[in-house]
Amino acid sequence: MPDKKSSNAPAQGAQDKNTIREYIQANLLVWGFLAILGVISFFICGGVMDDVTGGTLEFLFVIMGCGFTLVSVLDYLYDRYTSSHPQVEEKKS
Repeated sequence: MPDKKSSNAPAQGAQDKNTIREYIQANLLVWGFLAILGVISFFICGGVMDDVTGGTLEFLFVIMGCGFTLVSVLDYLYDRYTSSHPQVEEKKS
């Protein structure tokens, strides 16, 4: 039977909070994926920079990329806020 004190597992009740490094890695992965999609869509749209290609790339990078980054920042801030404030248990009536 394994000894509970020597285990590397986190203590019971400890919450898994993502580190800033994990958020940065996730963002780099998504931006890399969007860059690959941008190159593919550029050639699918004919290999010329026109309104269709520009709109597609704008959607990929501005809407998808910046949106994911914004959500990541908000999630990071929320994680930090909830870890610094103890949760109040609601009373059941």
